[in-house]
Amino acid sequence: MTDTSAGTPMHDQIPFRPWGVVDPGFWAGAEAERTATPPVAAEAAAATVSGEVAEQLAAIQAAASVDLVRANVLAEELDAKTTTAHGEGHIETIRVREVRAYLALLTGHHETAVAWYLHVVRLHAGLHGPEHTETVLAVRRAYSMWKAMPAPDAVRLAESLMEAFAELKGVGAEAVARMREHLQQLRRAHEGLLAATRQAVRGTA
Repeated sequence: MTDTSAGTPMHDQIPFRPWGVVDPGFWAGAEAERTATPPVAAEAAAATVSGEVAEQLAAIQAAASVDLVRANVLAEELDAKTTTAHGEGHIETIRVREVRAYLALLTGHHETAVAWYLHVVRLHAGLHGPEHTETVLAVRRAYSMWKAMPAPDAVRLAESLMEAFAELKGVGAEAVARMREHLQQLRRAHEGLLAATRQAVRGTA
């Protein structure tokens, strides 16, 4: 978390920067392979939220480093508060739900994480439009989250992601193409492993 002791207002900081950054060369580079956790874009995190919400997001981040159960409780409470105050289509609520998606992934609940990430993508698309930077970044974070999953979960959960991405033009179509390419790589790797196993079995026969 950026130090605010010099008097800089909390809401001017980037509360999720330690959770990863989507850079401009995301598709071209090896971001997903290098990063064990899905990125939370600096541009998205920098969007204005109230000082109170920023402080609570910082508290959730701090809790997540030592106690995921506590972090999830805090995120659920903040979600209820922002939803009551603004509705789910408000940027502050979306920010909180982005954090809940990330926490679901950290706890190993991959199916829940996928559901949350898709929910966030749709909220951004509804609030900003399908081609807005916020929506684009949300799609890329969801894709990165999926690609970082163990192969069996990635294969099992791919269809729901591709269906949701197909609803969006541009980055959605690009994400679907990337997912299909990665799925082919996973299948080839699986087939290669099976072939090697068969060869090893024959060698010991």
